[in-house]
Amino acid sequence: MVVGLDHQQRSDVESRSRWRNHNYSVFFRDKLLYYRQEAIQFATCFLVLAYLAVTSNYFVFKFRLYVRHGRQAVASPWILLVLAFECLYFISFLISAVDNLQPRSRRSKLPPLDVEYGAGDPNEQQCPPPPPMVHVLLTCCSEPTEIQTETICAALALDYPHDRFKVLVLDDGAQDELKAICENLHIEEGGGGGGGGDIDAGSGAHDADNIDQTITPPPRRLQYLRRTKLPGVPHHFKCGNLNYGLEHSSESEYVVIVDADMILHPSFLRRMLPYLVNSPNVSFTQIPQCYYNLQVGDLLNSSSIMVYDRMFPHRDSANIATCVGTGAVFRCSHLRSIGGFQPESVSEDTNTSFLLLSKGFESVYVHERLQIGLAPWTLEAFLKQRIRWGRGAIQQVVTWNILLGRSSKLNWVQRLLVFWHTFSIITPILNTLMVPLLIVMLSLNLNFSVGSLDENLLLVSYLSVTLITWRILWVVLWVDIATSRTGRSSDRLIDNIQARNREESYFWWISPYMFVMLLKMINWNSSFVFKPTGNVDKQQMETNSRKGGAGAGGNMQDGCRSAGRFTQVKVHLVCVATVIGIVTLRVVLAVKHGDCVEWFRVIGLSLFLLTTSFHLLLPIFFLANSSSHLKPADRKSLLCYDVRGVPTFDPESTTGRPQWAWSALVYEALSFTVFAYWVGVLCLSIVMKSHDGSLGWCNMQNSF
Repeated sequence: MVVGLDHQQRSDVESRSRWRNHNYSVFFRDKLLYYRQEAIQFATCFLVLAYLAVTSNYFVFKFRLYVRHGRQAVASPWILLVLAFECLYFISFLISAVDNLQPRSRRSKLPPLDVEYGAGDPNEQQCPPPPPMVHVLLTCCSEPTEIQTETICAALALDYPHDRFKVLVLDDGAQDELKAICENLHIEEGGGGGGGGDIDAGSGAHDADNIDQTITPPPRRLQYLRRTKLPGVPHHFKCGNLNYGLEHSSESEYVVIVDADMILHPSFLRRMLPYLVNSPNVSFTQIPQCYYNLQVGDLLNSSSIMVYDRMFPHRDSANIATCVGTGAVFRCSHLRSIGGFQPESVSEDTNTSFLLLSKGFESVYVHERLQIGLAPWTLEAFLKQRIRWGRGAIQQVVTWNILLGRSSKLNWVQRLLVFWHTFSIITPILNTLMVPLLIVMLSLNLNFSVGSLDENLLLVSYLSVTLITWRILWVVLWVDIATSRTGRSSDRLIDNIQARNREESYFWWISPYMFVMLLKMINWNSSFVFKPTGNVDKQQMETNSRKGGAGAGGNMQDGCRSAGRFTQVKVHLVCVATVIGIVTLRVVLAVKHGDCVEWFRVIGLSLFLLTTSFHLLLPIFFLANSSSHLKPADRKSLLCYDVRGVPTFDPESTTGRPQWAWSALVYEALSFTVFAYWVGVLCLSIVMKSHDGSLGWCNMQNSF
């Protein structure tokens, strides 16, 4: 209590004191977070360099070993294939290490744009200038009209002066129902019905009693556009649709691109524009994608937490964060300088981003969840989405002469990451080819090494150190993600465990699909039909509804349909069944023979194949539990609506994290088992080498 002051003065002093204490707590909290992130970044860099060192040491020793025993190695060509795969994996890590070594962006968070204008005295030149004109390009292609309508309403509800932005509905699905909805929405806002392809505001009217007084028409905030697609003329899918909208945005300084199933927060423009308005060299800003219909456990890894919470914040520090197709704001003058959105691939977002960056412009990744949307409901839709992204990345090879040529203004880090964007397709190829090779080697009990006992014990110890270092690095990368997120420590920990294991599983189970996609792309004359993800979900749900199984044959139809959906994962089923059968057989034979060398060989390879099989099970589990999944009919119950019926959300409480599933602990236990195994192998190899390869229960002297 402050003595000698009246009530108002005491209240002011106490208020200032509380504000001071709050500022101190925020200051120390931010400092603590800063030093924690710095420590994690240091640990990450140290582990990346350590992994490169121990892996290089492993390869140098292995190459020397194979050269020293060249005839034995040539007589076993399968081990040379394994060596080739290992080398390609290592090259992949060398390139991707650039991502891991980049520091997290320290860009200051800018305050929201002040959109108040016109309140000052024009004669005193103190009237605030109007905020920039913005067009929201909302791309539609036959998605459910209910979803499109909510996206349009959310865009119209942006907290921005109504005469300074316009929503352009770009209908590539030629939906008359959508056109009627846009017209009704415009009329409800006070405008008049539009004719033709546009929905315009009504013309001004004159007061009957005073002809000098006019009624200013409401601004035209909603415009419906439908382009004409001529047969035989390339229309470039979504890219062409966006360029059509850009043609109708001549008076706009900036354009926003939004998918038909993404809902923008009202503060979107005010939070995004400061990064563009205050920096004339910035071409675009991007926010993460966030989904409100994630299934429990997120078995398919739809949330892509590694991309949005780790990769992009770090790439932002290197000015190589790209557009992800929705939730981005582009500067129109920069877009027009490169001829608009680039149609060379079906991934026009990254293609356009890379070209802008190669011209010396900049990008900004705003790590705020200002949009929420729909993740694919079904496995089929998810696969079509990811395969389309993979196809787009490969198609960008045709732009390398521009992006990686002499005229490009990209630095070496940016060039390497542009190259990696396409070259990363090599890892699914390696996964798809290596796993069958190891299955064959285990089933035929083929040798895995050449050389003497001492040489192989040393080789095993080097391999163990390499795999142990990699596992520690993988965990630390995810600690960085957990540190950057909000919420209770316990919640971040369990979310981190689940997301880390889902990302690792996705690396393995998606590989066969990407491999098949690449084989199909070898036939360059093959046609490609663009289908938005929402359309795939919509068509599959309609098909299921039509095949509802009425009458006496209903149950049989349901059973056939239930079994038929597993054809999407037939490769995974065959691989898992084969691994279980072969591992069981080899373990029984190893126990029967009592050869400790065979035990180590069988246990090590069996553990790897069983772990991979567990990862391959996730899409199978997804299909098997589809009856308990969220359905499109549940969509509206997952959203919150304001009094006007417009969907809304709180960016601060929106985490983008799926609900926890206890199955994640199984995968965490499996990861720990693999880690413990290699720690044990390392210790055992050291002990065996010190005892000349012989212990009481195991004698390896004559095994090599």
